[in-house]
Order: sequence, then C-alpha cells, then structure tokens
Amino acid sequence: MVQHSEIVNAPLEKVWEQLIYKIYNPENFVPGVSDVEIMEKNENFVIRQMKINKEGRTSILKEKITFIPYKVRFLLLEHSSIEGYVDNDIQAISANETEMTFTINWMDKTTKNEINDFEMVKNALIKTKKFIEKN
Repeated sequence: MVQHSEIVNAPLEKVWEQLIYKIYNPENFVPGVSDVEIMEKNENFVIRQMKINKEGRTSILKEKITFIPYKVRFLLLEHSSIEGYVDNDIQAISANETEMTFTINWMDKTTKNEINDFEMVKNALIKTKKFIEKN
C-alpha cells in the first residue's frame, strides 16, 4: 500500500464535486487516458472502461467505482497485469482547505508482489490538486 496526502486550497464540497467529475472525465486527472466508456451507472457505483497509454504501451482497464462522501474507490475488475484498488479520501481542514489522500493498493497478478510506486501516487495527487484549484 502506498499513500500520499496534500492540502487542497478549496472547500470540501468543491473537492468532492471534482472527485465525482473525475469518475466521468479521468483524462483531466490521469496521464495517458483515452477511450473512456461508462458501461453501467447507478446511485451506488459506476463501471468504467478506458485505455491508458504509458511508455508506449496501451492497457485496457475496467473498474468498479464506488463513491460515498467523502471516499471514492476505484476497484480494478480487469487489467492485464495488476489487481487491487485506489482510494481517494478527503476531509475538511478549514472552510477553504481540504486534505486529500490517495491510497494505492495494487498487486502484480503474476508475482503477487505489492506495487509500491510512491512517485506515481504523489504525481497523481498533485495533478488532481492542481486541476481542482484551477477549476
């Protein structure tokens, strides 16, 4: 498990709205995303499929995304090499500041080793923070 937190200069409700927006528009938050398709949607979860191009290789992933204030979980349903989930959690620090924490709990399907890529988690959170503060 890898975790990173940052303070976002925005109120809790704005950050929450942007995390919900992220479910439907991940290309604004995750590098290399394309061909996003919402396959199923209801008040409890969203099933999303998309392509991710990383270092010249394209992967297709399918996720079940659950969201309850103030946590969004991206559970991998299908991926060629990894399994697990990512959590995006937020909590109010003040009227105009929100702590946002990304937790990645991924495992290599073949070796069953944890994937501990702290820089990826940190960069993903910073990209999300910048998007929220700008919009």
